Amino acid sequence: MPEEKDKNKKEIEQTEKADLEKELESIKEKLGECEKLKEEYLNGWQRERANFLNYQKEINKKMEEIVRFANEELIIELLNVLDSFDISINSLNIEGLTENEQKIVRGLELIQAQLLNILKLKGLEQISVKPGDDFNPTIHEAMEIVNGEEDGKIAEEIIKGYKLNGKLIRPAKVKIFKKVSN
Repeated sequence: MPEEKDKNKKEIEQTEKADLEKELESIKEKLGECEKLKEEYLNGWQRERANFLNYQKEINKKMEEIVRFANEELIIELLNVLDSFDISINSLNIEGLTENEQKIVRGLELIQAQLLNILKLKGLEQISVKPGDDFNPTIHEAMEIVNGEEDGKIAEEIIKGYKLNGKLIRPAKVKIFKKVSN
């Protein structure tokens, strides 16, 4: 009988051991599934975090652009004032003026320079145009065509052109040469 008890005890132990092994396998499977889910959730979270950071960068970039060009309309209106200064000053023959009149012209030139300096601080840049430069339709607007030997070259600047923070806000209005065929 004691042998039978030992045999029964061993069978019970083996059964319990088998049950524990099955339970351990089941737990390992569940742990594997949990690991897969954890990886899936972590990867999803990381993707969404990257998307959110990219979205934030995009919004910040758009906000910077809005701030850079917020004054564009005002600056365009002030360009008309600069043009008026140019027209006024260029229409005067400074040698034929009295000393007081020359002082007034110099005062107008100073006011014009101050206004231009303020606008430069806000990102305004004048487009450089000289007679003989090549006509570039991306920054120049042809207002008049004149006879000349240098086809496609600028003859004269009529109205100055400007960029604001690198963006063209008004092309330079120019006269261009056109070679006349005989």
